[in-house]
Amino acid sequence: MIKPLIELAHVDIALNGQTILRDITWKLRPGEHWAILGANGSGKSTLLKLIRADLWPAPGKGKRIYAFDGAEQTSAVGVKEQIAWVSPELQERYLQQEWKLTGLQVIYSGFYNGDYVYQKPGARQMAFAQGIIRLLGVKNLLARNVQQLSTGELRKALIARALAGKPRLLILDEVCDGLDARSRLHLLEVIEAVARAGTQILYTTHRPEEVISAITHTLVLDKGRIVRQGRTSLHSTGDARIRPRQRACSRSHAQHGTQPAQAKVLVCVQGATVYLNRKKVLHAIDWEMRDDQNWVFFGPNGAGKSTLLKLIFGDLHPAVGAKVRRFDLTQRNTVWDLKRRLGYFAPDFQANYREGLTGAEVIASGFFSSVGLIQKVSRLQKKKVEALLDSFRLATLAGKRVLQMSYGEFRKVLLLRALVHEPEVLLCDEPFDGLDLQSKAEFVETLEQVSRNGTRLIMVTHHWDDLPKCITHGLLLGSGRVVRQGQLDAVRAHPDTQRLFRL
Repeated sequence: MIKPLIELAHVDIALNGQTILRDITWKLRPGEHWAILGANGSGKSTLLKLIRADLWPAPGKGKRIYAFDGAEQTSAVGVKEQIAWVSPELQERYLQQEWKLTGLQVIYSGFYNGDYVYQKPGARQMAFAQGIIRLLGVKNLLARNVQQLSTGELRKALIARALAGKPRLLILDEVCDGLDARSRLHLLEVIEAVARAGTQILYTTHRPEEVISAITHTLVLDKGRIVRQGRTSLHSTGDARIRPRQRACSRSHAQHGTQPAQAKVLVCVQGATVYLNRKKVLHAIDWEMRDDQNWVFFGPNGAGKSTLLKLIFGDLHPAVGAKVRRFDLTQRNTVWDLKRRLGYFAPDFQANYREGLTGAEVIASGFFSSVGLIQKVSRLQKKKVEALLDSFRLATLAGKRVLQMSYGEFRKVLLLRALVHEPEVLLCDEPFDGLDLQSKAEFVETLEQVSRNGTRLIMVTHHWDDLPKCITHGLLLGSGRVVRQGQLDAVRAHPDTQRLFRL
């Protein structure tokens, strides 16, 4: 029998006094590629950390054995050098760095299994890195500050970093989140090629169409226990095209009970150009939103979608000469007057929460548009938080510390944070990434209900089939410019939209 490279035998994992994984028994043998599946909070990311030696088995609760070089060892010495890891948490770590790192520095750091480049790479290393850069098509990211990259662009840089170290095992945790359809397909092809070349893959995803055909085995977790494992019949067809579900036609003005002339302008952007680190990211954007509309912004990675959201929210400002009007606010109003009327949900929020706040405290911070609680929460505010948690059946997260939550659980809490003060407009940047299928379906219905209650929506997404039916209008961006905007069905028919989503 082939000797396993990694073996877990009856392992428990406990964090902060809470048992996260129970009686985990599993083996990784040469040539195997595993998909690790399960709902949010099932323990997938914890299992990956256990395998990578970021976590240790609970004392007296099983054993973990490595045998990469033939000889068995229970220590983690020399293990991490042979295991590369890419995940949303790794991405957050780079967003928290105080040093400014370029894309090339991040890729070179993969040679040393650290966050920084501790010495100049050799000629062979640099030549190898150039091959990876060409393979992933990330040459345009090399000189840029990684904290200014889009979610998808930074994800590509981290994949290149992982491959630079020539790992024996590549752990990929929801790596397609934040990537446009073309980039997803390209990345899946790269992962297939890496697997064929001999690097073994451990892979998690909540989207069945993203399971690569190289996967040979599947492990399913539920509430911290393995409920199924073995050879898999779950394969990608080799065609990960995005097939949209049947959508209702866009709502007409009459369906909202208003006529076009009666609809009030909520947000108006005129001639807005935005620079980040002296780089022009948005070019003379003209756009407006009325109170009978729900919008989706889309475009390839780096098109400027998240930047436009931040401009609307007031976190970024346009160059001189532009105008951005929101509601009936004037220069006499403060930024807090604005943020009391806007809700904002974005993936980079998770990188800001380093404190040991509970779920309820994170949600309550939405009253103050702050990361932590900058003032005492009133009794009425506490009741609103409790009601919101109950309505979404998330009361179990109220007292749970954010550092104990899964990635998907934390995203749910952050969405409730954006809703807690009942905003007039809710801005959602990739709200469904990291959510399992059931949670995603529930959140789609949540946004539908929010819209029915009168809150208008602005979404960013790379998945056409994620769109709630209440979305009425679309804005297609390309290289920081408006390519097309208007009624959703008309924008969907645009050739660039068809190519972007592979419709």
